[in-house]
This record gives sequence, C-alpha cells and structure tokens, in this order.
Amino acid sequence: MDFRLTEEQELLLQSLTELLQRVAPESELAELDKNHEFPWKAWRALADNGFIGLGIPEEYGGTPTDVMTLILVCEAMGRLACPVAAVYITSIIITRDILQFGSETQKENVLRGLISGDPPVALGITEPQAGSDASAIKTSAVLDGDHYVFNGQKIYTSMANIAKYIVLMTRDPSIENPYKGMSMWLMPTDTEGVRINTLDKVGGWTIPACEVFIDNAILPKNALLGELNNGWKQLMTNFEIERLATVAVPVGAAQAALEDAVAYANQRVQFGKPIGSFQLIQEMITNMAIKIENMRNMIYKVAWMMDNNMDVRIENSMAKLYCAQSTFEIMDDAMQIFGGMGYMMDHRIQRMWRDSRAYRIGGGTDQVMVTIIGPQLLKKYKG
Repeated sequence: MDFRLTEEQELLLQSLTELLQRVAPESELAELDKNHEFPWKAWRALADNGFIGLGIPEEYGGTPTDVMTLILVCEAMGRLACPVAAVYITSIIITRDILQFGSETQKENVLRGLISGDPPVALGITEPQAGSDASAIKTSAVLDGDHYVFNGQKIYTSMANIAKYIVLMTRDPSIENPYKGMSMWLMPTDTEGVRINTLDKVGGWTIPACEVFIDNAILPKNALLGELNNGWKQLMTNFEIERLATVAVPVGAAQAALEDAVAYANQRVQFGKPIGSFQLIQEMITNMAIKIENMRNMIYKVAWMMDNNMDVRIENSMAKLYCAQSTFEIMDDAMQIFGGMGYMMDHRIQRMWRDSRAYRIGGGTDQVMVTIIGPQLLKKYKG
C-alpha cells in the first residue's frame, strides 16, 4: 500500500483548502452554528467548483474518482469545515444509491441538480421504534391502482426540511422476512401528506435533524428506486462507503483539535511557563497525535481495500468504532487543555466537542460495530 498523494490529489486538496478558507472561515462557521443556519454559501461553492460531482459519471456532469480521493476530500473538509463535511457525507451515499438503482429520469433530475447546487437529498431510514434495528421499520407503501399510498413516520432525518427529495425506506408487513420486504423510494418533500418538523439536538446545529410524518401520501410507481422489496440489499450496497466517509470527517476534525490544543499549549502561561512544558500536557497531546496517526492509517487502508475490490466488513467496522471513539476522546482532551476557555462558546473546540459525539451514533453505533466485528473475528479464526 502506497499512500503518497498523486499530483491530481494534491492539486484537488489545495483547491479545496483555498475554497473553504474563503467561503467557510471559522468566523462564519461560528455564526452559522450560533444561528442554527445551514451552510448554503459553502455548499453551493462546493457545487460550483465541482466537488459535489466527485464520483458521479461525466454523462451527468460529474467527475469519476476513486474511493481514496473521496476519503481524502472528506478528511480535509473535516479539518477545515466540519459542519460542511457532515452534509457532504450524506451526498456521497445518496448519489451512489441513485447511480446504481435509479432510473435515467431519476438520475437526470437528482444528480444534475445536486451538481448544480440543489439542496442535499435526505435519507429516511430511522423511525421511533427502529434505530439500530432497521428491520423494525413500519413505514408502508401500498399499491392502489396505478400509484402507491405511503404512511408512516421517520425520525432523525437530516436536512429533510430543506431537501427536495427524501430517499425513503418502507417495509411490506405481509412479507415475513423483513429484510426481503423493504423497498427504496424517491419521495419529493412537497408531496401532499408529508409534514416535516425540526428537532433540537446537542450538536450539529447547522445541519437540521427532522421528523417526517407521512399520511396517505401518493406517489406514482416510477418513484421506486431499484427493485420492489430489494431495498435492504440496495441500502447495504453503499453502507460501507458511507461508514468510511463518516469516520474520515472526524479524523480531519481531530487533526484540527490537536492543532488548536498544541498552539494554545505553546502560548498559555501558568506558573511562569507555557503549559506545554508540563509533562501531563505533553502526554495528552502525544496520545492525541498517536490516535490520529492510527485513525488515518485505518481509513486509508480501508479506502485502498475498497479501490481494490476487497472485502472490508471487518476492517471498516473497526475503523468506524475506533475513529468515532478516539475522535471524541481527542476533543475532550483538547477541551481539557483549553480549560475554562474551551468550555466557553467563543472557542470552536466546544462546537467540535459537541458535534463529534454524534459520530459514535450515526452510521452504526459503537455497540453495533462490536456485534459486526466480534462474530466475524470468531468465524475468521475458528479452528
């Protein structure tokens, strides 16, 4: 494995850095966070400069690229503008779902819109009774003549209130095996019978979380994404890339927290000397750096494996578990180094601390990762 950047990757990351420093400086991110406002300016700038189109074929206006490049972009966004990166993660999985399972009309409408700066597409899976256990979803789609009637409720559906579409998962209760009765749909958010409320949360204030109520909403048959009752397999097809992107972003954010903490440790004076001269502080920043190095090596390895068509289920789940936990530990240590200043709303470390906690939940909880890794390891090393 050779993780040296290509010339094209270096130029791409340089361009991304310059763009985000211009359209999403820390002062603007802080203001957006304070006001709970979506980062429209940065999102549209990413579209205008081709970043939303990465991984999308040229025929739809995009730029094909490998997984490694996408992960490098996610990591860089996490370091420079984590709230914007959180939106970008969702676009990666949605565009791949639509590319693989959408009709030509759906591809043309959604992909070209995203590339040109349309709002992100929301993903509607979780329900009040169905979180880690996605098989427990109850939202239904019932055929009635030449259309389907939808009923149900989704929760924690990020950006549903600003999106044009929701990729919606439903279940046919008449099919005994829930995994063989799920379907994937493209539902316009302005469909009659769809009502959306926003939810308050601890962090991620620039990315709205929503609950979606669906009451006798009607869609034509061509709203189906892919095959009827094949939705679970379709959803799982791109979950690995989503999971990897989900941890690449906090790796970048952890790097930013380390840089902030070290800079502060060098200039903050207590007991007549910089606090960075104290061994306990040095131990903290050393452990932070080691964790980041480990995280980066893990995500690069998994990206390389994906690009070489290798099975990544164990490695990717380990990366998700380790990176999500380590990022929050790094944020917590960075806040400790800042002391009282870090706990004040004036410094970005408190925002990164709040935002990073969600990565241990979204994309598969810590506990779900263990239930994936453990049995697979037992099977792998069984005598």
